Amino acid sequence: MKTPHRITLIREESQPRYNPEKDSYETVEGKKEVVPCLVNFIHQAKVLKEYGNQTDVVMICRFQQKQKPFATAIYDGSKYVPMDQIDAPIKGAVRLKKVGGC
Repeated sequence: MKTPHRITLIREESQPRYNPEKDSYETVEGKKEVVPCLVNFIHQAKVLKEYGNQTDVVMICRFQQKQKPFATAIYDGSKYVPMDQIDAPIKGAVRLKKVGGC
């Protein structure tokens, strides 16, 4: 399988932590890893049929190998969250939903 695209996976993203010295909450950035993949976007008609929402942007990301769990992903400047894994011949396929800009 060709993997012409690159996606950044962010693992171990946690809740903001309290810093008593500054008396404020600080966000802790997770570990980032850039991996090769093949990206395809699902047509809006299929998104409406399967998810009941016509405004969502859903993509299928296929990896060469099965990936460890990740919290979010960044592709082409947009942030995505995993929806579900696809039970396909390629075990490294994941559906991702766009949640906002980076």
